[in-house]
Amino acid sequence: MTSAFSSPDAAVLEREADLADNEAPEVTIDLIWGEDQSKKCMEWIRANKYKRVCLQFPDSYLKCSEAIASSIKDQLGEPDDVKTFILADTSYGSCCVDEIAAAHVDADSLVHFGNACRSKVCRLPVLYCFPQLHTDLSKFNEYVKSLVEHTEEKNVTVYLDIGYHQLLSDSLEQQLVGIFQQLKAKQVDIISYCGDKHAAITEGKISITAEGELANEMDPSRLCLFVGGDNQRFFNLSLTTKAAKWFIYDTYKAVGSEKNPLTANYIRRRYFYIEKCKDAQMLGLVVATLTSNGYLDVVKRLQTMAKARGIKTQIISVGRINPAKLANFLEIDCFVLIGCPFNNMFESKEFYKPIVSVFEAEMALNPAWHMRYPESYVTDFMDLLPAGRCFLEFNANDVNPEDVSLLTGRLRSNGTNGNCVETANLSALSEQQQSVATQARMEMMTTNTGLTFEDRTWRGLNPALGQTEPAKLEKGLSGIPIRYTHD
Repeated sequence: MTSAFSSPDAAVLEREADLADNEAPEVTIDLIWGEDQSKKCMEWIRANKYKRVCLQFPDSYLKCSEAIASSIKDQLGEPDDVKTFILADTSYGSCCVDEIAAAHVDADSLVHFGNACRSKVCRLPVLYCFPQLHTDLSKFNEYVKSLVEHTEEKNVTVYLDIGYHQLLSDSLEQQLVGIFQQLKAKQVDIISYCGDKHAAITEGKISITAEGELANEMDPSRLCLFVGGDNQRFFNLSLTTKAAKWFIYDTYKAVGSEKNPLTANYIRRRYFYIEKCKDAQMLGLVVATLTSNGYLDVVKRLQTMAKARGIKTQIISVGRINPAKLANFLEIDCFVLIGCPFNNMFESKEFYKPIVSVFEAEMALNPAWHMRYPESYVTDFMDLLPAGRCFLEFNANDVNPEDVSLLTGRLRSNGTNGNCVETANLSALSEQQQSVATQARMEMMTTNTGLTFEDRTWRGLNPALGQTEPAKLEKGLSGIPIRYTHD
């Protein structure tokens, strides 16, 4: 027997692993805990005199976690004074700092390993420890030569994925200059995705400076090269920045290719979800972070815009989302995912209702975005708040009281603006008739969300309150199932 929430038993035996598309470099302790990472971590702990240090690892790094924790204890030399805790199974995503789990052990600091979104945290000091992945510079040089016809006399920006920031080190500086000199570009800007430095090559000279934005970051005529895997970081970066062409070089497979993330089908699909958000009668605000600075401001802003349109909202926190979790909320028409910039764009047909980003919800609910095509996609919700680069003031008076849905072709009523005449006509009705008439227009709404479950055909186990006698207290089982202590 199968259902929407399960699959046939034979599917487990018949399923084939797709290894070709999921190849990744094998994680070893040498890549994630070398001499540089160890020295940096020890200096940080000693300088700040931390006593309770949490070590957060992604799933692929857990096999090395015990060895790294032991190494820290041995180097500190005071195992009884400084305690380390290993964090795993993060609530949302491994790229986000799990301050909530660290607070459970009263930690005073946290060391984050692996992929990181670097969202600003506000509760704990955090040290990011990135891996150092191997790069075959000879093969990379051959690929760069093949791009000369595209890059000659143009501006080029090179983005280094997490794990390749060591290419900007002093030992590899001259090799890097020699490789990018072959592009014959006006200027080559090299940006580390780790966010600590970027470099610029002009007239054969390289200059490495502190973190900052480059002048041509939104230059639509430039060419961009991403050094790393075809992952979520590349997808989000290529959506949020302007460029004439995008190239990606996979260092693990030593293969490069041209990529175009903004395809026509993708744009149509996202605008379809925006229209679904406009048609929604209830929005589910899925909070996928509890540490990113500003997420509460985003929740409040979305609630304000939805209320001005007469749309009800529910705040949901379910950890890592999946179709089964969200299927429990049948009354919600559209979900808004509030999380870090590295969140996936969920487009799977397994989900019963569409899932949009904060930016797409902003375009649907804020009339300031009407008939305005964005210069670039926004994955960081901080850019939509005041002082953000894409912030547009929301004015409830600008909400059109009635418009036409592009999906159903029917008239859509937004909020209560422009309904003064209808409200006056209802004054002659009785109180009960007014309640029935206005609830359909969403002018009178109950705040008790528990009432929405009264019409469900299945309500779980029958509690039979007041119909059964109290049970006697008895001693429960203790021990392990193979042999209990009282057997």
